[in-house]
Formats: sequence, structure tokens, C-alpha cells
Amino acid sequence: MPLNVPASAAEVDARSKTDVQASLSLFGGNPFLRNSWLGALITAFANRIFDFYFALTQASEEAIPDTAVDLLDRWAAIWGVQRQSGTQAVGTAAVTGTAGILIPKSTLFTAGDGHEYESTADATIAASESLSVSSITRSGQVATLNAAAAFPAGLAANVRITVAGANEVQYNGTFDVASFVDLDTLTYAVAGSPATPATGTITYSFTSAAVPVRSLLFEEEANQLAGAVLTLQSPIAGVDDEVNANPAGLGGGSDQETDEALRSRMLDRIQNPIAHFNVAEITAVAKAVPGVTRVFVFEVTPAVGDVTVYFMRDNDSPAIPDGTEVQAVKDALDEIRPANTATGDLIVAAPTAVPTNYTFTALVPNTASMKAAIQASLVQFYAERTQVGQNVKADAYRSAIFNTVDTVTGDEVTSFTLSTPTGDVAITAGQIGTLGNVTFP
Repeated sequence: MPLNVPASAAEVDARSKTDVQASLSLFGGNPFLRNSWLGALITAFANRIFDFYFALTQASEEAIPDTAVDLLDRWAAIWGVQRQSGTQAVGTAAVTGTAGILIPKSTLFTAGDGHEYESTADATIAASESLSVSSITRSGQVATLNAAAAFPAGLAANVRITVAGANEVQYNGTFDVASFVDLDTLTYAVAGSPATPATGTITYSFTSAAVPVRSLLFEEEANQLAGAVLTLQSPIAGVDDEVNANPAGLGGGSDQETDEALRSRMLDRIQNPIAHFNVAEITAVAKAVPGVTRVFVFEVTPAVGDVTVYFMRDNDSPAIPDGTEVQAVKDALDEIRPANTATGDLIVAAPTAVPTNYTFTALVPNTASMKAAIQASLVQFYAERTQVGQNVKADAYRSAIFNTVDTVTGDEVTSFTLSTPTGDVAITAGQIGTLGNVTFP
């Protein structure tokens, strides 16, 4: 039976004084009199009794896995689930300066947001070889250079490149990289109006050091976007003080697992008993990799004897895992792969994103706070309800919108009209629905 716990110490005090007054009615005792010795004594005891009730309530919560707080880690460990530690952000910074200068291991850098990073290996500034260019095109004063291969790790925004070999001489020279379109395409400023596309046998080169770095803190906020500027904490002669993260940015940093996430994994472990290499064990092991939020296991796929595992990292941006993250899950699952199962029969892959743009042509109430609430509802819907290989049902996403509550005003959605999407969103094998752009009237 549930504990009948008083709502407050005042309730215990009032009940106790009422009982005492009833017992002393023949003697005229009144514990409700202000500043009475009897009343003070009862109040003191009532407060201590309520403390006992409070402790008893906490003890009852700690005795059950789904409500435990202080003993949550112990309960999780009993079920073989360990809290995920935070991880460091890692990546490569392009350091420029005089060729031949050494940037030693453990050199410290600071980002604009105050996060600190250290280099994890020695690196020396050096001139690259001349690298092939596939094409250069121009729009206005912006030249877009497409390289014949992915850029080396030492190339980042603001690094100077030397372009040579173009017949249109305005494309040639030394320029600061303005931006990256992708991992083999960059832009730089060009003077004049040279013909586009450029002609000739064109090459580019640069001088820098690709310095591997990692954050000092284990947290998600240590991640940095491509081109993020880091500053040397202690100047090095011949080295530019400001350096840039390369186009991949600094990533992989994550916070220590929250109580809510740990509890969810523990309850999932309790509710889905594990047998060796069954769906429950595969899911549990994959989710033990930091950052993994959802796992989709397809048995006998693509053939008899095979199993294909997809997963998502819904707290990251993007939520679709990259190659390094896929390999981390594959390595974890290989540790439990049966001895009679070939490594090639366990396929771990990132699902292919199918983004859907939402365009509202009418919304009531059409307020800024309601728009923000609907955006949040759709983000949550795609983080919880979508499945690999399953269509995104119109009834499901419309329900998510209709059930939105404006947390600022408390208003609910009265009506809305979408021009896109107009029905179910088709998803095929290996794909998963993701949220695209949301446009409001």
C-alpha cells in the first residue's frame, strides 16, 4: 500500500495539537495558545516527525530502480549498465607561420568561447606539394576552386593558398581561403573579371602544419564548427597566434550521461531481457557508445546469416553518424559477435537522411512563441518517432503539430495549413525521415 505522507510539517503540527487538545479537554489544556510551552513542544516534535516522513519517502524512492536518484548508478550497475563518461572534442587545426617551425605536443590553444585545447602530437609547419585543381569558376569577385582530391588536413579558412597555372592571370597568386563549400571545394576573392571557368593546368599549394588537438574538458560545448578560430596561449616565434579548425571542425565532445538517459537505458535493459547477440543485446551495447540514442536492428538483412544495424545520434548536429562514429559502434558490436559469425555478416551503417521541409501557409495562433513551440515539437517528433525504412505518416506529424502547447502562453494550436508536406513521406530501406526547414506564414 502507498505511504500516507503528510503534505507538510504544519499538517503534522495541526493534527498533533488537535489530538492533544482533545485528550486534555477535561483539564482545559490548549496547545493552540500562542507562545505556550505545550504548543512549542508539540511543534518541535511535529517537525522532527515530518523529517522522518521525508526521509522515509526518499528511502522508498531509492529502493526502486525507476525512481532512484542517489542510488541510480548502483541500480544501473546491478543490471550491467554503466553511466557514459563525457568525451573530449578532437580534430585538426591548421597552424600557419614560417616553414620549419615546430609546434610541440601539449601546446595550448583557446577558442573564442573560452574552451581550451591542447595539441596531441608534435607538428612542423611545412610547404605542401603542388596539388591539382579540377576547375575554378567565378561569380562576381568570388572564385570557387574545386580540387582534384579532398583537401589535406592542414588547409582551413584564412590559410593562404598559392594558385598557379591559370591562363587567366587574375586567378593566380596568393589568397586567403574565404570559406569551404565542402571537403574539396573552397572560395577565395579574385580581382577583376577574368573569364570563367579558368583554363590551363592549375595547381594550388599552401604552407601550414596540421596539428591534432583535443579539448581539455569532457563536454559537448567543446565542439567547434569548421573554421573556428583558436588562439595560442603562449606565442611561438614564427607562428601566427590565430589558427583555424579545418573544414571537419572539432567534434566528438559529449557531456557525461544524464540521469534521465542512464535511467532510460537501464529500464530498457530490464524490460528487454538480453540473450547473446539478440536484438536487445545489440541495442544495449550500441547505446553504451557515447552519443548513440536510437538503434535499429534488421535481422536476416540483406541476406540469411546477416544482421544490419543502423543508429542515430539525435543530440548531435547532424544526427546522422559519420564514418568514425559508425566504426566505433561496429567495434563495440564486434566484441560480442559470436565466434561463428563472420565480421562481414555484421553490417553497421548510418541511415540515409530524407529531410522534409514544412511550409505553413496558415497558423492559429500565429505568434512567435507558438512558432518556436511547433519547431520544438517537430524536432522532438523526428528524434523519437521516426524509424529506419518506415514512412513518416501524415497523421503522426500532424498530430505532433496539433498537440503542441505554447509554453509561454499555454495556448494550443487551433488550426494550421501545410503546403508541404501534403501526405505520407516515403521512406525506403536504409533511409530515415529527418526534419528539414520549417517556414511559417
